[in-house]
Amino acid sequence: MSETADVQKTVTPSVAFTDIAEYRPHEEQIVRLETTYAKLVVDCSTSEGLANAKEVRIDIRDVRYALDKTTKTALIPYQQKVKDAQARVNQVKEFGEALKDRVLAIEAPVDEAIKAEEKRVADAKAERERVEAERVEAIRAKITRFSSVAAAYANRSAADVASILQSVKESVILPEEYSEFEAEGTIARDNAIEQLETLHRSAVEREEAAAKLLAQQKELDELREKQRIADAEAEELRKQRAEEDRKRLKQQQDELDQQRRDIETQQRQQREQQEEQQRQQRERDAQYQRDQEELARLRAQASAPTSVTIAATPLVAEKVEVAPISTDAVTAESDDVTTTAPSVDDIVEVVALGFDVDLDTARAWLRAIRF
Repeated sequence: MSETADVQKTVTPSVAFTDIAEYRPHEEQIVRLETTYAKLVVDCSTSEGLANAKEVRIDIRDVRYALDKTTKTALIPYQQKVKDAQARVNQVKEFGEALKDRVLAIEAPVDEAIKAEEKRVADAKAERERVEAERVEAIRAKITRFSSVAAAYANRSAADVASILQSVKESVILPEEYSEFEAEGTIARDNAIEQLETLHRSAVEREEAAAKLLAQQKELDELREKQRIADAEAEELRKQRAEEDRKRLKQQQDELDQQRRDIETQQRQQREQQEEQQRQQRERDAQYQRDQEELARLRAQASAPTSVTIAATPLVAEKVEVAPISTDAVTAESDDVTTTAPSVDDIVEVVALGFDVDLDTARAWLRAIRF
């Protein structure tokens, strides 16, 4: 029963029939309980309902407790009878066992003799079977060796196969050794010889092919080694040539750099010489311009009246020292004469006018002082 839920239990009254007088009052009480509480609804959600439920449980338990006591009381006479019967049963068993022991005492020697003989016969049979099994197993092992020898030597060398083949050929199948398995042993031996011969031929061919392959591999390795050496030498030669090319290119570059520096030096010197020549040319041009102006002036004086010429004589005298200087400059730079230099006739005329001599005398003077 639960305190938070209503439990409805329906008890169906039943009638029990028994010939045990001690239980009849209890049957009446049980019928009363079944009749009274058949449609009882137990509500424990309230304190009053819980108290009523406890009273009902006490009423039911009283009947159950009384039933337990009656059961114990009613069993007492029957339990004593059971004990007496069990004692008799034990007595019968003990007497029967005693009689059995007397019979076994008579039977035991005969039974032991029979069992000993049976054991001896069984042991002898087992020994014969063991010996026979060992004999058959030994023969089977020999036949199995013949059957499995080819598989065992499948990957062995030709020499090993030849050795075992000779051993198998030398083996003899004796009737007293193989008995009823003589034919089977002979067949297994012949098959083993045939398989080993085939295996030997295959091994010889395989080893010849392997030797040939090994020789080819060795030759290939030698070729590879030669190729490696050649490649190494070629690489070394390439490095040497590359180094030589690098040195040669460096030398050429150094020579080009030196040539470039020499050319730059020459160009600089040429520029300096050219500038010097231009400077000298400018000086010559300036001197030529002055000489032309002086020549024009002298010509003008020469064509002027005598009085003017006499008056201009001091000026000409002052120019006498200038004219030789111009002549020396022209003589010193004779190799550098350009189209802008004064002509020889102009120079002779200037000298003649400056010193008041004729042209032939001035020309003779100039020849005398020419380098």
